[in-house]
Amino acid sequence: MERSANPLAYIVQGLIYLYILTIPFQTLGFKFMGLAIGLPEIVFFVLGPLATIRIISSRQKLCVDKLDLFVFGWLLANILAGWHSGFDSVVVSEIIKTAYLVMLYMILKWTISPEIIKRIVKVIILSSLIAALTGIIGLMLEYNSIETFLAIKRPYPYLVQVIQAKGFTPSPNMLASIVMVGILFQTNKILNNKIFKVYDALILIILLTGIILTFSKTISLLIPGIILIWDSKKQQQLLPFYHILIRTVVIGFVIIYVFATHILIVSNNQNLEILSEEKYIAGAPILETDHFRFYSTQYTQLKKISIHGIVQSFPWGLGAGKFNNFAHKLKEKYPYRTHVPYPDPHSTYLGIFAELGVAGFFLLLAFFSTIGLNVHKMSMEMKQHSSLIIILGICFIIISLDAINTDIMNFRHYWILVSITEVLGKYGRTEYKLSK
Repeated sequence: MERSANPLAYIVQGLIYLYILTIPFQTLGFKFMGLAIGLPEIVFFVLGPLATIRIISSRQKLCVDKLDLFVFGWLLANILAGWHSGFDSVVVSEIIKTAYLVMLYMILKWTISPEIIKRIVKVIILSSLIAALTGIIGLMLEYNSIETFLAIKRPYPYLVQVIQAKGFTPSPNMLASIVMVGILFQTNKILNNKIFKVYDALILIILLTGIILTFSKTISLLIPGIILIWDSKKQQQLLPFYHILIRTVVIGFVIIYVFATHILIVSNNQNLEILSEEKYIAGAPILETDHFRFYSTQYTQLKKISIHGIVQSFPWGLGAGKFNNFAHKLKEKYPYRTHVPYPDPHSTYLGIFAELGVAGFFLLLAFFSTIGLNVHKMSMEMKQHSSLIIILGICFIIISLDAINTDIMNFRHYWILVSITEVLGKYGRTEYKLSK
């Protein structure tokens, strides 16, 4: 690491790297007034004040663009929905979480320089590698009858029972999400290498092993991501219909992802007791054939609950964090079975619409759309950054698809990607060029 002429800038950079490296250790921490304080937050308690001092002392012009307005609007939507529903402890807790992420985004945007983005990408890959290793270790311990919270054992659709790696994250899906980002960046790095490097290949193998052992639905989105990265490196078409074939394959995987998370296919002679106990199956079969039965999954039921919430709370929303209580009350009137004691929407789009109302939903769409437009504009204007911009664009495509069945707005690692994108856009017209 090159030492900066300003010691405070050097310290802030180091804390940013440390923050990224602690993201895989979210469950290591403590509870305070209903808030989960993990290692990343502990680092942020130091990073935040020092970065603020650094920003003020640098006397830089604090530019606020369209995306920043939507980010602040996102916080305002949480406050407005909370004001309408009442500022109870649940709502206040969610507003604090949102404010924290907004601060994280703005601090990173105003402290990251283009010169360290390449290093940050390396740290992101290292963070994903650490996450994968914690999950792999947890799964190995579980297989040797050593129970830890690094992995969970449970019945699984289409398999009798699996051990799912989750490391020091709240769930296997969270671990898979962190590792997935590292895989996309590492794949891009390998394809950019002019010569084959064994250690880069080894890192990718470990990352792939880690995400596979999560048995997460996120894996089905990783494949389109890798295909898109590989396609972006092709200089010429191998076949006349090459691009049509690539798009068809990618769309096919997305359809499989959506279908598989909402519909469960069960053999007629399969014992449904375990699947029912784990609440994968939601109600009676929706279709039966001679050999198979098709059931809606809990993801389908949770989306139905979200629609009820949208209709009943239109246009203000239930209030941030209010979906859980609403779902439990709705169960008293309708036969909706929820697959966890305190269900989340498991859909960013419908969940935000239900909790934050019309304002939150349109701000979410504006937020996603602005990121997409910014990436597209940069890819057209900043050829020197094309490799990194393309991989960021692919990451955001996968993230927007992941949002169909996952609540992603609290994912710290996604906000870091947004900050990097904003920095590239801000400094993209400088003479500095990132090494491809």
